[in-house]
Parts: sequence; structure tokens; C-alpha cells
Amino acid sequence: MGQKTDARIFRLGVAKKNWESKYIEKNNEESSLYLYKTLEIQKYLNRFFGLYKIKIHNCKLFYSENSLQIFISFYLTTKTLYAINKHLTKYSKKYSTYFKRLQARLKINKKNKKKKKNSLRKALLNHQITNLKKFQKEKKVKNRINLLSNKLDRNQTINLKGFQEILLVSLAKYTKNKINISVTLLNLNSTKQLSQNQIKDFKITFRQLRKFIKNSFFKEAINILFISAVKRKSAKLLAEFISDQFRLNQLRSDQIAISRKDNYFLGFLKQSIKLLITSEISNLAGIKIVIKGRFNRAPRARSVILQFGKFSLQSFSSKIDYFQSTAYTINGTFGIKVWTCENRN
Repeated sequence: MGQKTDARIFRLGVAKKNWESKYIEKNNEESSLYLYKTLEIQKYLNRFFGLYKIKIHNCKLFYSENSLQIFISFYLTTKTLYAINKHLTKYSKKYSTYFKRLQARLKINKKNKKKKKNSLRKALLNHQITNLKKFQKEKKVKNRINLLSNKLDRNQTINLKGFQEILLVSLAKYTKNKINISVTLLNLNSTKQLSQNQIKDFKITFRQLRKFIKNSFFKEAINILFISAVKRKSAKLLAEFISDQFRLNQLRSDQIAISRKDNYFLGFLKQSIKLLITSEISNLAGIKIVIKGRFNRAPRARSVILQFGKFSLQSFSSKIDYFQSTAYTINGTFGIKVWTCENRN
């Protein structure tokens, strides 16, 4: 009996470039420890970027004796601005009242300190001073986030230096300052990868999708499909976008609207992926998407398979990337699986 395996695990060791984390272990025990560390840091990074509604495209970790190098390529969604502003308002409400109370207590305690010299009062005063210093540090981070949000308003791009500092501070707290961490970030929104002739061809091919322009998902979908066609290992980005879209579709209360939205989005995926693979821009030889769930609020789940181009899962020479994600909705879960095969160059 044949067993189903992950396409990425099946090809590990064949090409050295497939490894997303590199480390040198002295003992057999150290390899399991490094593996645990990498998984925990990756989980933390996914949560951190998820707070700002930023999608991670690729994450690589390189260990040495006392240092860790992290490379992250990411994509800014349309909800990034809203998420940053929301985070700021929560932060300001929580700490503004606490800061005012703390300042008032310190003033009272300083007056009482001259009258009564007590060890308990001294300890309490020192504790309050340390809390105040902590708050001032956190306030600096808040100001950095504020600058970051201002940058987003103007250019729809993140100030990478400010964001990098916030990320380093949070990672240092998470690792308890035991490792020297260096982070390099790559914003996929601002990268220029096409010539003028290629841009013209791209516009001509996507003119056939004019009927979808008025939809909210259109711009973001075109950007993500373009990145998945040009960049390597972009199955994760595409799978997460599809799962988010199905989750948003199910939020509507009207049943007819939901059924239309699901079928409408599937029709858009079919047309856009077919056009993308046939265009000269794409580095993809083939793509396969499997979506399983309760479409149109049906009592039973069914699966939809979208397959375009040619690729073989069983041959080692084919460069295949795979990712699986789930969309949690009111009517149950949707399972999304994406396979992408690159051209052999």
C-alpha cells in the first residue's frame, strides 16, 4: 500500500538548498534541541507577524555558537494598516491610566519618605521606580510603532528599520537575551522584478479578468498570484490567502450571498491561474489546488481540485513546494492544499 507523504520531506537531502534551517551540532542530543528551538521561534514569528496581518513568504534560520541569523521575506496585506492602529489603541488605553496612577503614587511616597524611613516603604518605592522605567521603555517601542503606521499611511510600505528594531526587542525578550540575534527583512510589495515589456504582457493577459475588478479581493489576489509565479517557494502565501478568503466569505449572514461568493471566487481562481501559467512571466510549470469543505452550507463536504500545467510528484528532479492550511468558519473548516512545480532551468 502506498502512503501519502509531504512533497518537501520526500525531497530533503536531494538538494541542499531545501533546508530552511542550518546548524552544526556537537552531539546527537544537540540536533533535537536545535530542531525544537527552530520550531518554537518559527511559531513565535508567525504569531508576531499575524498581529499586524502580515503574511510570511519565507523564513530561514542559521545558527552558529552564540548567534542566530534570521531571514524573513513577507507580504503586506490590505489589513496591515488597520491592525497596527488597533494594536496602538489597545496599548495606549492599557498603559495611559496605569502611568498616571504610578506618577501620583510616586509623588505621595516621596513626600512620606522624608517623614518616615521604613524598609517596606523603600522596597515599594524601588518597585514602583522599576515599573516606571519599564513603562518608559515600552513607550519608546510604542512611538516606533506609531512612526511605522505613519509611514504606512503615506506609501503603503513599512519602515523596515523601525519594524526590525521592534522585532529584535520582542525576540530578545522571548529568548531571554541568551543568543545574539540578527534579522534581515525583505518586503515583497516594494520589490521590482519585471521589465517594461514584461509588465505590458502582464497587463494584456489580465485584461480578461475585468469583470472581477470591483471585488475587494481582486488587487490582493493579483499581487499574490504574481509573487507566487515569480518567486520560489510561494505555496504557503497562496494557501493562506485562499483560506483567508473562504473565512471572509462565510461571515455573511445571507445564505444566497455565501453560495454565490464561494462559486464566484472559485471561478476567479480557475481563470487567473490558467492565464498566469500560460503567460511568459511565470516560472511555474504546474500548479495544483485542492479545497475540501462544506461549500454553499451543504450538509456534506465535497472537494474541488484545480490543476493546471504539468508536474510529477514522484520524480526527485521536479522542484515542488507544498503547503496545507485550514480556514475556520461558522459552517465548519475548509482544508486547502497547494502544490507548485517550478520550471527546470
